Amino acid sequence: MAPAAAAIAMSHAKLCNHRPFGVAIAAAQPLIPALPASKSVALLGGQPSALDLIRAAQAAPSAPAPAAANPQGALPAELKPLEPAAGGNRLGPLCSMTSASAVRGAARPQPSYSSQDFLASKRLAIGRTSFDAAWSRVRNERVPASYVRALEQKAAGGRRETLGVVNAFVNRKIAFTDDRDLFGRADYWAGARKTLALGRGDCEDIALTKMQLLAAMGVAREDMVLTIARDLVRNADHAVLIVRDGGRYLMLDNATDAILDASASHDYRAILSFGQNKAWLHGYQIASR
Repeated sequence: MAPAAAAIAMSHAKLCNHRPFGVAIAAAQPLIPALPASKSVALLGGQPSALDLIRAAQAAPSAPAPAAANPQGALPAELKPLEPAAGGNRLGPLCSMTSASAVRGAARPQPSYSSQDFLASKRLAIGRTSFDAAWSRVRNERVPASYVRALEQKAAGGRRETLGVVNAFVNRKIAFTDDRDLFGRADYWAGARKTLALGRGDCEDIALTKMQLLAAMGVAREDMVLTIARDLVRNADHAVLIVRDGGRYLMLDNATDAILDASASHDYRAILSFGQNKAWLHGYQIASR
C-alpha cells in the first residue's frame, strides 16, 4: 500500500467512542482532538493521522449558503436525523445526526458516484491492510443455529424484512462495550460467536454479528461489506454493515433500527471496507461550486 494510503487506513481510531454529541456539533470549526489511549495510539504512536490533518484543514468554516437555496428551511431527506435504536441510544446522548458542515454542503453541487459506491465515497481496491489478520479470523465465522432458527421465524418476507429483523435483534441483544473494558486491549475483533455469548461488544463486533447471522439466513457473503468510518458528528470512529440489495446498498447501524439507504453519507466518512475476498480504501471527489 502507498504511504499515503497506509496513513489513512491506519487512522481507524477508537471505534464507537460514545462521546456526547455536543462535542461533535462543533464540527464546523477546525479541531484535532486529543486522542485517548486507543487504536490510534497503538498504531500511530499518539500522533494525529494524515486523515485527521486533512479533515482539520477541510473543516474550516465557509460562507453560509444563501437562504434561497432552501426557502422552506427543510433538510434534504438524506440529512434528516436518525431514529434511535430500540431500547435506548447506545452511542451517547441523542442529537440530530446532521452536522453543520453537512447542512452547508447540501446547498453546493454534489459529486456523483457509481452504483458500486456507497456512503458518498469512491472505493479503491487495495491489496493489504493492518486489519487483514483480524478480518481473516472472523469473516467466515458461523453462529449458533438456535439464533438463526428464531430469527427465520420472525423474518418470513423478503430480504428487506430479514435485514430489519436481524438489525433490530442485534441492536437489542448486544450492549456496546469498549474493547479496553471488555478485553483489556485497544482493539480486538471478537467475532460473532463470542459477541453473542457475551452479549457485549463494540461497533465492529456488532456489525460482524449481523453479517454472520444474515449469512446463515441465506444472504450471500459477497453482498455484505464491513465498513470502518469516521462519525463526523460524534467525532469518533465507527463500524457499520453495508448490504447490497439488487442495484443499491443499504446500511445496518447500531445507532438505529431503521434500514438506511447507504448512498448518502449520513455524516459518516468511510475509511476502509472489507468484503468477502477484497478490501477497499475510500476516497472522495471535490464538488465544484
